[in-house]
Amino acid sequence: MGGWRYTIFQCFDNPGMCLWACCVPCGMSCMQACDAKYSDPDNKNALITAFLCSCCLGCIGSVYNRYKLRKKLHVEDSILYDILFWCCCPCCSATQEWMTVFSEKKANQKVTIWELKNQA
Repeated sequence: MGGWRYTIFQCFDNPGMCLWACCVPCGMSCMQACDAKYSDPDNKNALITAFLCSCCLGCIGSVYNRYKLRKKLHVEDSILYDILFWCCCPCCSATQEWMTVFSEKKANQKVTIWELKNQA
């Protein structure tokens, strides 16, 4: 599996966000919305579009968000892996995306969602 800065099971390197994804209702949707906002700051609708896509369409929407994120960050991987990871291990997928975006955009892959406002 190529391209992602972190492997799917390196999600445990950021335990706060991994727990957020697992335990908070709509937590993964919030993570994908933040990923979209920080990876595409010029698109004013990225946050709401990613959130609604993930929240309303479930796994299909999350796979679509991951696909768009891969294209935006120039990550070479397969849509089949996107589907597999989001269907079988969604918490790890969301955390992997989160860590990749924030290691590139904020140089801190261990940032948590509740710290974002303080770092803006």
